[in-house]
Amino acid sequence: MKINHEHHFDASIDDVVAMFSNEEFAAKRARATGAEGSDVLVDADEDGAFTVVIRRIIPATTIPAEFRAFVGSQIHVRYTEAWDAPDASREDGGREGTFAMEIPGTPGHARGVVVLTPAGTGADFEVSGEVQASVPLVGAMVERAVASAIGQALPKELAAADAWLASA
Repeated sequence: MKINHEHHFDASIDDVVAMFSNEEFAAKRARATGAEGSDVLVDADEDGAFTVVIRRIIPATTIPAEFRAFVGSQIHVRYTEAWDAPDASREDGGREGTFAMEIPGTPGHARGVVVLTPAGTGADFEVSGEVQASVPLVGAMVERAVASAIGQALPKELAAADAWLASA
């Protein structure tokens, strides 16, 4: 199942990248989605590439009731975002990366790309990818549930990002 989400930041690409690569913001991002607990790690390279790993514990009440028996009272989610170093051949100064969301012990996961492009004095952010669940009979239902969870979490994370940028 395909997922797509677009958002406009009223901040430069450099400011958005600085935010995304900040461990304090990564923790705020996790809290914005209702996580009961989280661990974050940001690993930055000298060339400007960086990886953000957010492990969060989310109450199972956030997923459809028919899946709660498979996960217990809490869901452990591992989200990884890996941003490439700035590409000097890219005239617009945009940035690209990949993301992966996994829920250990469950058959559903999501993978795709994240892109930042300049838009006037701000930056456009786009997430596109695919949710997959290789489970006979209920795979499509699992994919819809994971896609729905992502669709609910992204606006909350991006609202936290807008607030972060506005206060900077």
